[in-house]
Amino acid sequence: MDSLDVADGSTVSIAFESVGPRWRQGVLIATNGVLEIDGIADRIVTIWADEQPLGGDIFARESVGRVLVYNVWDSDRGKGRESLSYTSGMLIEELPDGSRRHRCNDIGRDPDFTSVVFRLSVQQP
Repeated sequence: MDSLDVADGSTVSIAFESVGPRWRQGVLIATNGVLEIDGIADRIVTIWADEQPLGGDIFARESVGRVLVYNVWDSDRGKGRESLSYTSGMLIEELPDGSRRHRCNDIGRDPDFTSVVFRLSVQQP
C-alpha cells in the first residue's frame, strides 16, 4: 500500500504500464475526503485496467489530506474486488520526474510483482 499527502484541488494521475494476464487488475484510491473521476464522486475510486487501459485522472475535493493507494484484482472466483491478501504487495520506485512506479503482486506462492505495474503522479494546485 502507498500513502500520499494530497491537497484539495490536486489531480492524481494513474497510468498503467503493464497488466498480467491472470486476472482483472486495477488500482484503488481511498481518502476521507471526496475523489472524482468521470463525473462520479466518492471517497473510494477504483480504476480497472480493462475499462481504462490508459489509466485516468482523479480530482481531489473536500478536505482530502491523505490518500491510500493499492492494487486490486478480481480473480473471477465470486469474491468481487480483492486486495491486501496473503502475498499481495507493491514495490514503489521514485522516478526522476517526481512520479512513482508501483510494481504489484496479487496472490500466489511465487510473488513476481508483475500483476499490475502503474505510474502515479500528483499535480498539486
